[in-house]
Amino acid sequence: MKNIFLLSVLLFTVSSLSAQLKEYKKDILQANDYLAVENYNKAASIYDELLKEYPDDEFVIFKAGECYLFSEGKIEECIELLEKSIVNYPMEDKNSIEAIEARYYLGQAYHLNYRFEDALKVYNKLLNEIPEKRDDAIEKVNREIEYCKNAIELQKTPVEFKITNMGPLINTEYDEHSPVVNLVEDLLLFTSNRQTVETVKMASGISDENVYYSKWRDKQWITSQPVDLNTRKNNATIGLSPDGTTLLIYQNAGAVGNIYTSQFKNDKWGELEKLPSPINTISNETHASFTMDGNTLYFSSDRAGGYGGKDIYKVSKLPNGEWGKVINLGPEINTELDEASPYIHPKGDILYFSSEGHKSMGGFDIFKVTLKDDKWTDVKNIGYPINTPFDDLFYAPTLDEQRVYYASKRDDGYGGSDLYFIEFPGDHPNALTVVGGFVFETDGDPAIDAKITVRSKKDNTMEGVYRPSPNNGKYIFIIPSDQSYTMEIETDGYKTLIKDFKVPAGKSFARRKFTYYLDPIVLKEDKK
Repeated sequence: MKNIFLLSVLLFTVSSLSAQLKEYKKDILQANDYLAVENYNKAASIYDELLKEYPDDEFVIFKAGECYLFSEGKIEECIELLEKSIVNYPMEDKNSIEAIEARYYLGQAYHLNYRFEDALKVYNKLLNEIPEKRDDAIEKVNREIEYCKNAIELQKTPVEFKITNMGPLINTEYDEHSPVVNLVEDLLLFTSNRQTVETVKMASGISDENVYYSKWRDKQWITSQPVDLNTRKNNATIGLSPDGTTLLIYQNAGAVGNIYTSQFKNDKWGELEKLPSPINTISNETHASFTMDGNTLYFSSDRAGGYGGKDIYKVSKLPNGEWGKVINLGPEINTELDEASPYIHPKGDILYFSSEGHKSMGGFDIFKVTLKDDKWTDVKNIGYPINTPFDDLFYAPTLDEQRVYYASKRDDGYGGSDLYFIEFPGDHPNALTVVGGFVFETDGDPAIDAKITVRSKKDNTMEGVYRPSPNNGKYIFIIPSDQSYTMEIETDGYKTLIKDFKVPAGKSFARRKFTYYLDPIVLKEDKK
């Protein structure tokens, strides 16, 4: 799950050092090793020293520019170096791979610096100069040209919002990303590669990622702490059930990663359990999101048979509790490039996801699609400047979509990627309410097999069917406020209970941590 916020590097070929019989060869090879494991800061420190010692060396200038493209806070230096490199490596030299790469990297650097018009000029000129036999290079340059055009168009209609860094109790000088929150917004979990006593350092010098949490107390998020489930492998948050009791974790073993779950019970997170086939395979399964009832899972995978790269799939539970057939969401959502980080809204008819395709302004952008007549339609880029030229993933909106927990690399951050809180202006048209309660069996145990059907008293339309949490018997459903409802609770061995209730006006989900709770229910045994 690392390198998720950086533009992926294009290597037309691996630049050879065999001809560079110079004293700095060992240093550049070491820097290449750091780049291979995405430790860009370590690699950049090597080039900082090389530039001091060899300020006029063409190859050092080129390699430093390449490295700085991915190093934090180095984009201006990167541009300066690569502008020199395109002079040092003219396209007239047909055997110079560096000539092509320097221009491609310079276009990327302009793009990351929001100089989209300058990037377009570089790419268009390069496109006319690349030898026709380099089909792969031409294809990738054309893709970057589309990114630039998309960025220019998105900049014309910026999205209005307020963004706030979540502060030093959450963020550090390291990377924080992949925020997930429960429905009532009093529990935040996220991923960080910060160094702690428990952190295992890899040979590359990069710390493993682990999961951290914070709770909302006294109108603020308290100091984040590591969760108990962290292991000696790389662990990352990818999803959380709406009730906050089932955490979805990505864990990788070597080159392949899969999806695991952890259940919150007795005030602690339980051991990681790997989701079974057909969800996990020998391929990479990287992100996931549960529907409101927990019976359907949306996830991303690079398994065979997709449209290209990673695709987004869904799978639902069968009546016997096992997972059914995995379904690809189709070409309306999936492209020949990568799709990732699906988030299914609790209402079930809105899906947020990230994609390198569609109308991205560079790398991964976040998109929104709506379910109409059982079809996902009208894919929309959520807009600039929420989406940036960098990779943008892990978009976790609240129930009313007025607030978002979000990870981004910005100038006002504490270092690496930070967690931010986005607020949109105005009232959202969805006046919905989170309704919660508890249902127990006669002996006080959670009524885990109960089926709760909620209907509107006005026209008897069904709002939904819900199940209580097996951990504590808590149920949650989302319905319009200022209306009356009938709740029917059925389970084997107990009398069916029918209860009327009304959600008052003014109880819509307008602020953090508001749930309209009903009285606890204890079922009566059916002794027939």
